[in-house]
Amino acid sequence: MNLGRLSAMLCMAAICLGVQPTVAQTYYDQIRIGWDYRKQTFVSGGVYSRLKKLSDGSLACVYSEGPGVYIRKRNADGWGAPVLVATDARRQYGYTNAELTELADGRLVYAWNARPHGNTGLPYKIMLCYSADKGQTWSAEETLFVAGADFEEGCWEPVVMQLPSGEIQLFFANEYLVSDKQQHIAMMRSLDNGATWGQPEVVCFRAGSRDGMPVPVRLQQDKGLALAIEDNGLNGAFKPVIIHTTMQDNWKSGTVLADSPNRWSALAESDTLPAPVYAGAPYLIQLSTGETLLSFQSGEGRKSQGTLDHSLMQVYVGDAEARNFCCRTTPFPFPFHPEARTLWCALEQTDEQTVMATASVSGLKKRNGIQTSTGRIYSPMKARHVQELPEWDSMSDAMFIGAESQAQVRIKSVWNADSLYFHFRVADFRLCVAPLGQLPEMSDGVELCIDRTMKGSHTLTEGMFRILANVAGMARCQNIVDGRWAAWDSSVRADVTLQPDGYAVEVAIPWHKIKGKPNKKGLAVCFRLHNNDAEGVVYHENMPGADPDRPYTWMRCTF
Repeated sequence: MNLGRLSAMLCMAAICLGVQPTVAQTYYDQIRIGWDYRKQTFVSGGVYSRLKKLSDGSLACVYSEGPGVYIRKRNADGWGAPVLVATDARRQYGYTNAELTELADGRLVYAWNARPHGNTGLPYKIMLCYSADKGQTWSAEETLFVAGADFEEGCWEPVVMQLPSGEIQLFFANEYLVSDKQQHIAMMRSLDNGATWGQPEVVCFRAGSRDGMPVPVRLQQDKGLALAIEDNGLNGAFKPVIIHTTMQDNWKSGTVLADSPNRWSALAESDTLPAPVYAGAPYLIQLSTGETLLSFQSGEGRKSQGTLDHSLMQVYVGDAEARNFCCRTTPFPFPFHPEARTLWCALEQTDEQTVMATASVSGLKKRNGIQTSTGRIYSPMKARHVQELPEWDSMSDAMFIGAESQAQVRIKSVWNADSLYFHFRVADFRLCVAPLGQLPEMSDGVELCIDRTMKGSHTLTEGMFRILANVAGMARCQNIVDGRWAAWDSSVRADVTLQPDGYAVEVAIPWHKIKGKPNKKGLAVCFRLHNNDAEGVVYHENMPGADPDRPYTWMRCTF
């Protein structure tokens, strides 16, 4: 690290300009989740965690550890002491697959899977209990469903949902009396607030396959009920699938089979995963603004892509009908930990701007167990019109990058009659310049790409431009020539200013350099943060849900 070269305010020339591609509109206009590495929190040992924001504003985490299932509440000092919800006093069962739902009457219902230890001949069970005091004390255990005693005759992963009518539905994966190692999703109804339950109904089944791990959501604006499952009959290894019914039908028209129009692949066509890639254990929520979020554990790009052995939690953004999931982000990236895995993950929206992810983390040297990661929700960028440049710190962030390391950047944009401006405020505890001869992105810095044509191209084409500025005083300005980035001359300005906790970069792009101010559809933009934390570790972190080499994944910026 050469701190002597980080001494003052630097002024540099740089550039950036128009573009041309082809892409799904959902990428341009979809929200993005900016996960914050600095807000990753260790909760407890254990597995299979779920988060729920309760009506009193508190946040609860439920999970299993050892033979029992627990609940913790978050307070001003962090996660409070665990409360044991249930355990088998006779030690014949391990309780796991915890799930929590708050009912309309204020009670909490806690559901779990009871799995017998060893070859005891005892059956697998779905169980639940209730709390009338927001989780401080719990009622006696109740058994709702009893499966077989063999592993291949078990029942798994219960989850509860209540409809506006008051009807309570309990979903679970079931192998009991399902032949040839197949599995279906069953559902039980209670029409009297949980006092009694009806017989199991088969919600969905694919012959020769294993529908599993259901998570239901009642979609806003009467768009029906969506059920996220894992399905290994769609395309090779397990993939996330959505099962749907209308509110009027409410699963009464019969089992959703393989060829039903009420079963569809969750991912957008642009994000289809190859057949060998494992993508299981989905979790589905809907944001207050209507978008849906889907998480699952994915082997894509990992050491063993066809298994969960090194899978990471991935989060995708879908529309209000739980379709076309794209804009993938990774709440726990662990970019330099190939042995790490984040499994049995879940999501919860904690306020209008924030979501939280949780997962069971293993393969690290420390902090293995249940962790949470906090993400900020960002809409497509809108550059503000100004006469004079603002005090940047007084403006709200338009985008955030900072999931992979301690360095993070907040990005803002304005425009006037002459130019388009981007401001990057980088918080970085360890400024670092790479040795002489290294590429400019090996030093701490930021990068901006602009696509003027907004065609959603899947490849880099003429008319795309990018600017890089770093703390070493280097600027790189390029455009696409013959499908590759090449040096390009421009009067674009990039000023770098060192700060007590990092640095700031202000980029000014004259309108005439990009053929004038764009029309209502705006520009497509993409950002990247380069962070050199020394010792040979350099992070090149992309804007959430985007890839600089795939312009269709970029984000719209309007004016």
